[in-house]
Amino acid sequence: MPIAHDTTRLGRLRHRPAAASLTLRFAVRNIEGAGAAGGLLGVQLLAGSLKGRGMQAAVHGFSSSGLAVAVAAAALVASLAGCTSAPGPPDQQSRTAQSATATATATAPAARAFVAVLEKYSEQMRAGGATAVIIQLKSRLGDWSSAAGVRSLETQEPVQLTDQTHIGDITTTMVAVSVMKLVEEGKVQLDDPIQKYLPDFENIIKPPGPITIRSLLSHRSGMPDYWVSPIDIGNRRFTHEERLGFAAAIPWTGGSGSLYSYSNTNYSALALLMEKLRGMDIGAVIHTDNVEPLGLQDTLMSGGDPGRQRMVHGYTREDGELFDNALAPFHAGSPDTGMISTVPELNTYFAALHKGTLLTLQSVQEMHHPKYETFGLGLVRRYDSCSNNDYFGHVGVVRGYAALALISADGSRQVAMAVSRAPVPDPVGFDDSQSLDMSEVAVAALDLAC
Repeated sequence: MPIAHDTTRLGRLRHRPAAASLTLRFAVRNIEGAGAAGGLLGVQLLAGSLKGRGMQAAVHGFSSSGLAVAVAAAALVASLAGCTSAPGPPDQQSRTAQSATATATATAPAARAFVAVLEKYSEQMRAGGATAVIIQLKSRLGDWSSAAGVRSLETQEPVQLTDQTHIGDITTTMVAVSVMKLVEEGKVQLDDPIQKYLPDFENIIKPPGPITIRSLLSHRSGMPDYWVSPIDIGNRRFTHEERLGFAAAIPWTGGSGSLYSYSNTNYSALALLMEKLRGMDIGAVIHTDNVEPLGLQDTLMSGGDPGRQRMVHGYTREDGELFDNALAPFHAGSPDTGMISTVPELNTYFAALHKGTLLTLQSVQEMHHPKYETFGLGLVRRYDSCSNNDYFGHVGVVRGYAALALISADGSRQVAMAVSRAPVPDPVGFDDSQSLDMSEVAVAALDLAC
C-alpha cells in the first residue's frame, strides 16, 4: 500500500506531553516469583492539577505479563542489592555507547536489572507495531543503548542510534534556556509582564490581566492551548501570531499564578518575545543559545536548512490509509514541537544543561522551581527513589512519534528514548497509555542504574 506524506491533514488534535503533569509512584505487589506468571505490578499515577481538577489513573501492568514482570523482577533485584547514595557524575562526553549490552564496568545483577526493563520495553513496543525504538542510558554502572526497527517503511533500512527524530515538546526546554539567557543578560526579568515587551499581545489573545514571563514558562498563565482549538487548523506552517489566534477562541482558566495547565500557546508568546529582542527567528535563537555552544550536529529546527538527513519516519493510519509524518509542515518553526534531534544528542544536551554549560547553575536551579511541583520552567520533574532527589527533563509526543530525556539531579544517570509509534490514529497526550509507559520505564531503569 502506498504511503501518503501528511502535508495537508492535521485536524483538531488533543495534545499534551506524555505524563507532563504526572508524579509516578511504583508499587510492586503480589510478586509470586520471577517466572512467566511473576505477579502483578501496580503502577499508580498521581496527577497534578489540570484546570483546577486532579486526575488519578491506575495501570495494572504494562501487559498481561511481559513488561510488568520485567519491571517488577528488576525492582526486586534492586531492593535486594540495596540502593545507596547516588554515585558521582560520569564523564558525559567520553563514554562510547554500547549497542544492546551494558559496558563491562556494570555490576552483573544491577546491569541485568535496568537492561531487562529497557529491552522488554523495546521488544513490546516493536511487537505492538512501533516501527523504531531507540534508547540510550548512561550511568556509573555502565552505558547501554539499543536501536531496533527500521528508519522507514518504504526503504526498510535498519534504524541507527544516531538517526534523527522529532522530539516534540522537548523543544520547549530549549526555548526556556533561551529565555533564561535573556534573564541572565538583564534584558528581561521573570516576573515582568510580557505585555511590557509585546504591546500587541493584548490585541491578539485578550488576556485577563498582566501575564508574567515566569507563568508562561511554567504553564501557570491560564492561557488556553491552541492544540485544542475548535478550529480545524489543518497542517501547514504557522506564524506564532496564528497559533495565539487559534487559542483566542477558547476561554482562559485564569491569569498569572493560575494552577498548572499545560498549554503549548505559552511558548508561542515566548517565541514572539525572543524574536523581538534577538532580532532573529526562533530557530536561529535556539541554535545560537542551545545547539552551537555544544557543537551538536544533528539537532535543528524543522523547516530550515539543512533539512532532512537521517530522519526516522513516524506514521499514523486513518481510514485505512497510512500517513508519513516526518517533517510535517505543522512543526516547521514551531517553538513547542519544531526541533529534531538524536537520542545521543538529547543526552549530551541535558547533561550540559545541568552541568552549567549553557546557563549559570543559579539559572538551572531557577528552572527547577517551583519546588515539589512536576513542572518547572521548561522542565519536567520526576521523583528519583534511589537518591531521594529528582530527575529533570521533558517528554514530547507528536503525530507518529514520542521522545523522552531525563537526567538525575546530580548528573550521574540519564536516559533518552525515541519511538516511532505503531501506525494508529492521532495520539492523545498525558492519558495516552503508551506515552505513560515510556515515562514509567525510563524512571524505573534510572532507579535501577543507581
